[in-house]
Amino acid sequence: MPHHNYSKIIRNLIILSLPLIILCVWCAHFPMSYLAIEYAMWAEERDYTHTASADLSSPEILVMGDSRAKSSFIPAILSEDSDRQIYNIAIGGTTSVEMYYALSNYLKHHAPPEEVILTFAPYHFCTMDNWQQTLYYNYLTLPELFEVESRISDVGGDETTRYSGWFADIISFKLRLPNKYLDAVYTAHFTGNYSSNIEKYHSVREDMGYTEFGTDPGNDRPNYETHHKTFDSSPLILDYYDRLLSLCRDNNIHVSIIQAPINEASSPLITSDFMNGYNSFLSTVKERYPTFTVETEIPVYNNKYFGDNNHLNRSGAEKFSTEFRDTYSELLKSN
Repeated sequence: MPHHNYSKIIRNLIILSLPLIILCVWCAHFPMSYLAIEYAMWAEERDYTHTASADLSSPEILVMGDSRAKSSFIPAILSEDSDRQIYNIAIGGTTSVEMYYALSNYLKHHAPPEEVILTFAPYHFCTMDNWQQTLYYNYLTLPELFEVESRISDVGGDETTRYSGWFADIISFKLRLPNKYLDAVYTAHFTGNYSSNIEKYHSVREDMGYTEFGTDPGNDRPNYETHHKTFDSSPLILDYYDRLLSLCRDNNIHVSIIQAPINEASSPLITSDFMNGYNSFLSTVKERYPTFTVETEIPVYNNKYFGDNNHLNRSGAEKFSTEFRDTYSELLKSN
């Protein structure tokens, strides 16, 4: 085949690929335009932990964890009668895996906090049920993702992280390929979510990381812990939880492991085997980190304080934050 024919074929392939390349580049640079509103919370937290800026403080106290931490601790209430700055960098749907990297990156750009208030729903020690969301929102870098995969090889994973096609998924998410993002772009008509995402982003920043996950005036449905007969913990999550606590200890950060409330509807439905296993796990944490504060009792609140079956509504968060502030007043004050 003549040389000019090869050149023509290559040129035509490039021309045919241009729309795909443009779409992938656009998706990578403008996620606030088309992703769902929850992405704004992830983006706000990632910007806060990954950025060194005169506009961003280095608070003395960080709240870390999953959506129960995000929706339970209101920094504005915690900091009343206190001169210590508090910020909530918890993320909905995450486990100790994402929070380990959140703190690792935070420490690269900020002074270490004096205190971490750490709260995960007990069931989030058993499953990484939102791992696909972590990949979808591109929260972790490629080196971080491959480190996770390496840890899975060492300690074990489950079907949520190690499954047929996991490597192809990581590449597809990182390249923002249409098989992962075209549906969201189409649903948002390219830029339809931009205004709501920007508004949510600034709302979370103004509330110092706090946000609601449920807005019901009460909820009496059973929570996720009721789906587990035993405390079937994930080796990978426990491994990263230990790494997270070790990272705090190595940076002279005191940790208070706090339990977020559950609703009255769920309390009698959680099995004793699950709770015994969870409490046994907390006992081993206390033995390994004797200087840390480890709460074991889970508060039970009236159903009216829940915005959905797993999260406090604003009224419940105000009640819990006030009670926490009063109970841990010494922790919240300057040393």
